[in-house]
Amino acid sequence: MTDAPAQPGSAHRNANVTALDRAYARWSETKGGCADEVLALFDDRVEMRSILAAELPSELAGAHASKEQAADYFAALARDWEMLYFDVYQFIADGDDVVMVGRCAWRSRATGAEVDTPKVDIWHFENGRATRFMEMFDSLAFARAVGAV
Repeated sequence: MTDAPAQPGSAHRNANVTALDRAYARWSETKGGCADEVLALFDDRVEMRSILAAELPSELAGAHASKEQAADYFAALARDWEMLYFDVYQFIADGDDVVMVGRCAWRSRATGAEVDTPKVDIWHFENGRATRFMEMFDSLAFARAVGAV
């Protein structure tokens, strides 16, 4: 059975959506300053992937195969980028799978270039912990912002 989409901040019967709703609200409030709270959702064996090809010159690109590597990702994000905003529009849930649909903007600390992009995150949970996470956003705008193209 598919759970109906929930608006951020609304009551939802899916515990994973409830946890993500809180985490994304804090992520937005702190402008990305609460990576530890996001990491608390991850299993030690999480597979975290970005839409960015691994050959891009960025620690954010490619796959991260553990919670420790995910922590490195968030450290690089905080070091290299400034969050301008992060808005969550909708959660779509089907059991242990949750999709977040939103929009965000970031500024490269190195180049000053800004990326304003739709954002989709796909989560899979097992026993209350995220075991897979995939993020999608405007990868061309990102590559341009870091001078890769």
